Amino acid sequence: MTAAPRWRVGVDVGGTFTDLVAVPTHRTGHDLSRLVAHKVASTPHDPAAAVEEGLRGLAERGVAFADVASVTHGTTIGLNAILQRRGARVAVLTSRGHRDLVQIGRARLPRSFDLHAAPPAPLVPRDRVVEVDLRFGADGTPVATLDEPAYAAARDALAATTAAAVAVCLVGGYAAPAAEAALAARLTADLGVPVTSAGALWPESGEYERTVLAVLDAQVRPLMTAYLTSLRDRVAQLGLTAPLFISTSNGGSVSLAAALERPVTTVLSGPAAGVSAAGLLWPDRDVVTLDMGGTSSDIGVVRSGHPAVTTTTSIGDHPLTMPVVDVEAIGAGGGSVAWADGSGAVVALRVGPRSVGAVPGPVAYGQGGQHPALTDAYVHAGAIADGAFLQGRMRLDAAAATAALDALGAALADPGTDDATGVTDAVLRTATAGMSTRVRTVLARHGEVPDAFTFVAFGGAGGTHTALLAHELGVRRVVVPAAAATFCALGAALAPVRRDLVRSVHARADDAGTREVDAVARALAATAVDWLQEQGVGTEGELTVAVDARYDAQPTTLTVDVAHVGTPDVRAGLPPLRAEDVADLFAQAHTRYHGFADPSVPVVVEAVRVAVRGAQAPVVRTGGRDGLRTVAHRRLRVDGRWHDAAVLAPAPDGTTDAVPGPAVVEKGDTSVVVPPGWTVTLDGAADLVLTRTATTQGGDRSAHGA
Repeated sequence: MTAAPRWRVGVDVGGTFTDLVAVPTHRTGHDLSRLVAHKVASTPHDPAAAVEEGLRGLAERGVAFADVASVTHGTTIGLNAILQRRGARVAVLTSRGHRDLVQIGRARLPRSFDLHAAPPAPLVPRDRVVEVDLRFGADGTPVATLDEPAYAAARDALAATTAAAVAVCLVGGYAAPAAEAALAARLTADLGVPVTSAGALWPESGEYERTVLAVLDAQVRPLMTAYLTSLRDRVAQLGLTAPLFISTSNGGSVSLAAALERPVTTVLSGPAAGVSAAGLLWPDRDVVTLDMGGTSSDIGVVRSGHPAVTTTTSIGDHPLTMPVVDVEAIGAGGGSVAWADGSGAVVALRVGPRSVGAVPGPVAYGQGGQHPALTDAYVHAGAIADGAFLQGRMRLDAAAATAALDALGAALADPGTDDATGVTDAVLRTATAGMSTRVRTVLARHGEVPDAFTFVAFGGAGGTHTALLAHELGVRRVVVPAAAATFCALGAALAPVRRDLVRSVHARADDAGTREVDAVARALAATAVDWLQEQGVGTEGELTVAVDARYDAQPTTLTVDVAHVGTPDVRAGLPPLRAEDVADLFAQAHTRYHGFADPSVPVVVEAVRVAVRGAQAPVVRTGGRDGLRTVAHRRLRVDGRWHDAAVLAPAPDGTTDAVPGPAVVEKGDTSVVVPPGWTVTLDGAADLVLTRTATTQGGDRSAHGA
């Protein structure tokens, strides 16, 4: 008798839908051929309510709570609070003479050549910044001691701000994280509000960036604490006793306790999970991911199974220096509003960034929406049809969508867009142009071009739009995963626990300097292994050591991997770092990024980074035996013309041969458009594979009716 599977559940809360996936796990690994996916409408006023409803839905579909091994939850609650400035009221404690640090920042114009550009509003106003006579040198030695009267005065000044959270950001605090953390703990006890230590949170030099990170953490801490605590209680009330993990921005996950300790690490967790899942499922490919949901589209890059990671991203106008999966967002999703912009000399069509959200949603949803969205254009074009949307659980009003698009056409007053059909062509063309520009920008940062990559499209609208975008960019192969509409939730379910640590140093890559770097790396590795055990997942996994290095007198650094340990027990230890190896690896990276290396110039190491990741079970993707069967025909608007398109559906008696477009594949949770000049097939893992057969190159706008 086969033992019941242990389910790993992933949850992704989006702006329009909350997605859940349960992956059965056996001794051989995660069996994706038997996963259970479920979608429910998000509840923005109480996101945990949708999670609770979704978990009940999984139970109704055969996922016994007693057999659930873990629940991993990704959320954008913290991110949305930061972007919408709904975070907690925060005060800052900093060193004497640095009260204006947040306001001054890096003293750069928002746009270099716009002398009238207004600087971003500071995260914390000056009247909520308190100074204290305490700072640390580069070696962590306090320059001045904080006596009791000075501490009491600072405490009382912070209390007078009536802040709901405090960030402690002392000059040089990165070199004395324990001392700064002790001060933060004392203030927490005395003030009765959460206090974040910038040095303990992220001990890397860069006063402004470290301060911003601590302030962002403090802003979201009360909100995330309330939400995650409520979520934990609601999950427990369902009788689900499995441990709860939270997805993180670096593509991994952490225990609930770790997320409550460092909530800022979760703010970009939703988009990161999908990119990481693509790396796990296609480890031998270079991939561009397109996650197109209801509110936005997120673009990521995966090379040979490894998601591109950056420490130079930003949230709104504010830098985020912690390692995060490099994801570029654009305000074009299924719910993006199509509107007439009359601010210029000519009324122009715009798509996004405003979204209709889950409520009331696009006009076609019939929930009171008055503004046409990208989804309404899909409905009018025949890409999405009533009866198939969300497996028939939500009815669509095509007539209402057409009427809304007609009204927009009247507002545009353009002979080419004076009716619903012309507006649909223009909306699809505008959205595609915006996304293609962003994809080119993302790849240019990595020195790449689009046609060298396979597209992996997911999210509720990813498959609907991806072939149009791929054609624009000259991409020839697109994969729409079997769990496309819930792919980020799948990424959450599969995500191993992971943590990144950093320590600033300043050492030359000679024998003496490398011994210092090696000592710091070993100390961070020991901390990482202890943390891994605290997460309750054992010590099996992998450790990676990297350094931020530069040539002497060079203004910027490159991050270079210098050691890796992947063993059944990460306590086995790191191999010793050698000066010649560090210099050689840096030279290779410098040549790859800049085209040259100069061995005559000394190499300087500015920071040591350690990443620890728990063990990752293999992913089993066999078992897809269906083919594609034609179930109907309908009109499809693509390339500026109406076509008689085949409507395809996965079926045991379907063909496994490539089916030419124009066609629409309906899968219940997403619709995939196959334009003319493309073919589609269902592979052995139940993924849809679209291949371009047309000879036109990227940039041929005829595919969009131009």
